[in-house]
Amino acid sequence: MQASQVSGEKATGQTVQVWAGHGVSISFYRTEEVIKKIWLDDPSKFVIDVDGCLEGLGRCSREGTGAGLIHLRRIETVKIPGLPQATYGTHLTVITESGSTKKSYHFRIIPGTGKPEYSQLEIIGDSSNDRELRQPKADYTAISDSKYIAKGMQFALSKQWITSDTPLWERLTKLVELRSQGEELTIAATNAGVSMQLVEKLMLMGGKRLLEMPSPKPVETNTAEFRSQK
Repeated sequence: MQASQVSGEKATGQTVQVWAGHGVSISFYRTEEVIKKIWLDDPSKFVIDVDGCLEGLGRCSREGTGAGLIHLRRIETVKIPGLPQATYGTHLTVITESGSTKKSYHFRIIPGTGKPEYSQLEIIGDSSNDRELRQPKADYTAISDSKYIAKGMQFALSKQWITSDTPLWERLTKLVELRSQGEELTIAATNAGVSMQLVEKLMLMGGKRLLEMPSPKPVETNTAEFRSQK
């Protein structure tokens, strides 16, 4: 991942998924920057560790603070008095130093669903000609998923479980667009504000039968399923 994706004026942001029992690391080794400080705005679902010593993470002198890699782990949700839970993912801020230059990086951290897809994100320096950032490329699976979701929406519409003039329909339309452009399914659902449970049911109603679900169940859908998403 190029540094400009998550830092500076041209940053587009990056969503990081963390799965139960499968931690994810964010590495700054390639940029040779030293991590000096990190903040996790909602620590009720994740814990952080680093490969060095930072203020608030371990005992070290101020002269000896620094790290090159952050490791995130998923935990059972902890209720913290006075701290509202981040519904759409928590914000992770990373402050780095390289010589006399300081930079801030920003990530959105969300719980991952299904099979873990990666274990590390590596930050790399931008190319000298500052080329435009690569956009996600849609593959066969992404295009297929978007079609199944769209067919499921039409099926739900025909059953009058949803109408096309609701905020939920707009969010589902956004989901179809994001997935058809190659956005990873769970990230597209999060960005569109739609639960994965509803996404999976829509895809089943649209004709898909090879979904990775914890425990396959018969499709039992009614208007209440859609009302809960409004």
